[in-house]
Amino acid sequence: MPIQNGHEIEQLAMRSHELEHATREVRNSADIENIQALQQQLREVQEDIQDARGKAINGSGTSMEPLFKAHVRVEECQHELKRALTNLEAQQDQVSPE
Repeated sequence: MPIQNGHEIEQLAMRSHELEHATREVRNSADIENIQALQQQLREVQEDIQDARGKAINGSGTSMEPLFKAHVRVEECQHELKRALTNLEAQQDQVSPE
């Protein structure tokens, strides 16, 4: 089903900006559970973006640039959180009693 208007794309772009902001906050909180929860949200939005890109490719005539930018933004957030999680886990390993 093609996208009827740019509303879906606009919503996904806005959501990616919100998640980008949340990524900075969660990364600074150093809370592993919050990082993992945000990673799940990012995966879900990435799936939604992929679905929307598929609809746009199938002839809706809608510009894909906002979707591409949202996709890149979400991927960057995922990489940032992965690094933060790796660092936190390494810190825990260093302070864990043996």
